[in-house]
This record gives sequence, structure tokens and C-alpha cells, in this order.
Amino acid sequence: MLFAVPVKANISKAESVTYIQLFYEDKTFEYRDEHIEPSNHMVAQEIFVRKINAPYAQKMEFVGQKIRGGASYKVALLVCFPLLERTVTKAIEDINTLPTDSQIRFYPNSKKMFAISREADGLRVDEDRLYMDIYFALLASNTAKIQIPTNKIKASVTVKDNVAATNLRAKYSTDFSSSGDERKHNIKLALSKLNGAVIGSGETLSFNDKVGRRTAANGYKEAKIIKGGKYVPGVGGGVCQASTTLYNAALLSDLEIIEANRHTLQSTYEKASFDAMVNSGSSDLKIQNDGSFPVFVRAYSKGVKAYVEIYGTPIPYKIERKSEITYTGEMPKYDEIVDEKYEYFEQGTMSGTRKAVSYSHPEVHSKGYLLYYDYQGNLIQTKHIRTDKYSSVKGVIAIAP
Repeated sequence: MLFAVPVKANISKAESVTYIQLFYEDKTFEYRDEHIEPSNHMVAQEIFVRKINAPYAQKMEFVGQKIRGGASYKVALLVCFPLLERTVTKAIEDINTLPTDSQIRFYPNSKKMFAISREADGLRVDEDRLYMDIYFALLASNTAKIQIPTNKIKASVTVKDNVAATNLRAKYSTDFSSSGDERKHNIKLALSKLNGAVIGSGETLSFNDKVGRRTAANGYKEAKIIKGGKYVPGVGGGVCQASTTLYNAALLSDLEIIEANRHTLQSTYEKASFDAMVNSGSSDLKIQNDGSFPVFVRAYSKGVKAYVEIYGTPIPYKIERKSEITYTGEMPKYDEIVDEKYEYFEQGTMSGTRKAVSYSHPEVHSKGYLLYYDYQGNLIQTKHIRTDKYSSVKGVIAIAP
């Protein structure tokens, strides 16, 4: 900048060619026109051409010419009053404030689950209007007191918006009453890790990332899992019931499903084409929030049921699920084993007593649909979401030796 060193810094108000006081509420900003001493002949030439050290009347006439020639009030004033920009910039920096959006805090285990803060408007100096006001004030007098014009900046998210974003969009449950203690433990643990999840606008929730690897170190116990088309012992058995419960709540909430996978065998706790198999390696459940506001996940168990609730902005329709079985194969015969080690019977049980250890299931083909209804009960859309094939499995009957 050419005009960095004013030399008459202590000019009194009476001697000053131009004096401007800008104010906003309790803030005051002062500008005093100062004689600028050129540092070389090139600077001196520019000072002369721009009438920077000229008398007040000549400067204002020159500013007026620039405005009539099409220059903005700011550009025209700064030709003759280059140091005025420092004062205006300081005022802008001190006054401008960004708006504060209303925020939601989610407490899924509290009776009052949502705490919503109030929004606050921001403030921005109307710079163009300010330079215009300065110009017209200086036309009247070489001393001016000007209120700084401002505009409010509305917050993007209000309390009203966030209240609307905390509606219950869907609630879904599955039953685990037939599960053993270890499987129940795993379901409850997975639900506890999902509980309180927030999916921001445009974000994707990964079940595996949220729940963690199913290991003993992470608190999971050994229970039956499906592997290679059979029920076998495995750490984390039962976690798929938590993912399935979340999956169906997400479907009924009209969230975008990025990834969902079927089990090899048809689930005993959910309709065909509405299960969601997960494992720590190759299979995940991924749910995306494609809305403008966050969604909130509450996951918990009560009695012998797993629950997932999803909160967010209301959806303009009601969603129902439809499972269609397109093929059912023959029921496989049971394998029979003699329980020599008494894994399934107590010592002294009558020889030949029979007991089903696991049940046979036929091969099943199915399709899954979502049905969209308006709030008058009219079907407005049927959406096919999946086609699945579940393998058959032989059940096992134990025989007391």
C-alpha cells in the first residue's frame, strides 16, 4: 500500500479537514483525515492526482465526479480518503457476528430425550450502505456522526426446526424369548452400542463400526451363529438380531439402505427378505440419512424383546412391509444322533428318548416389498426392495443311549 505512513498524527479536531465518527450501540469508531507525506516523487504524483492532501471541498467535488462516472460510493471515497478503509474495516470486524443455529442434544436413556438450544441471529454491517451514508453526510459537513447500518443474518436452524426433527418416525421390535442366556447377552450388548447413535444429514451409519468386532475382549459371548449353512457355536451369536431390528426400523423410517445382506438360512425371528446378516469381516449393515436434518437412534431391550426407535423429521406417508414367499422346497429329513456324551440328556434318561436339538428348514425363495400409504389409508406406492434365496438345513434329533 502506498499510503502507510501518516506524518501529522496529532492533528486536532478543529484543524482536521474531515472528521467522521461511526457508532453502533456502545461501539464508536473514529476517522480523522490526515496529511500524508509522500515517500518519493511517484507517491507524490499519485497523491496529487487523487487529491488526497487537497482541501475538503476539492476532495468532495472529486469524489462526486467519480460517482457520477459510475464508481461505487466506496471506491469513490477511498480515492481521496484512502485511510478511511481502516476505520470501516475495524468496525466491520468488531460488529459482524455469525448466527448460531439451534442445537439438539440427545439423551436416549432419559425421560426427556432431547434438549434443544435456542438459535441466535448474526449481524453484518451493510458496507455499501455505510459508504453511501458517509458520502451524503460529508456533502453536508466536513464533520459527521453516522450510525452504522446493519442487517440481521437469520440462523439456518431454529428451535422450531429442531422440535420437528425429534418426532418418532418408526419403532420396531423382535422377540428373543427362545434364546439362551449368552445369545440374549450379545443382543443386549449390541443394542447398547447402537443406543444414542446420531446420523447427520448425508452421513452413513455402519453397524459394524458402531457395534465393534464380536470378540470376547469386546464383551461378546459364544452362542449359535450361522456358518456354512449350519448353526455352529461362535462368539457374538445373536448380534444379527440387533442388526435386523435396526434394519427394519430404518426401512419404516424411510432411510436409505446402502448395504444389507441375507442370512444363508431363513431367520426364525423375522420374515423372509427382512433379515440383515452381519459379521465382523465381509458383511455389514449401512444406513444413510439422505435428509436435511439428523436422525437419532434409540436401541434397547425390554423383557424378551429388542427395540429400535428412530427419531427425525416426519415423513409424509406410512410405510408397511410385505414378505412374499415365491418358492418353498421339501422339508429335509432329520439327522439322528445317539447322545453318548449326554450333551442333551441327563444321566438316567430312558433309553431311546428322542429330542429335537435343531429343526429342519426347507429351501425358501422370497421377495421383500415396502408399501407406502398416505394418511387417509390409500396405497400410493409399492416398492420391491429385495429378492432372496435361503438354503435348506437338516435338523438334528438326539436319542438317549
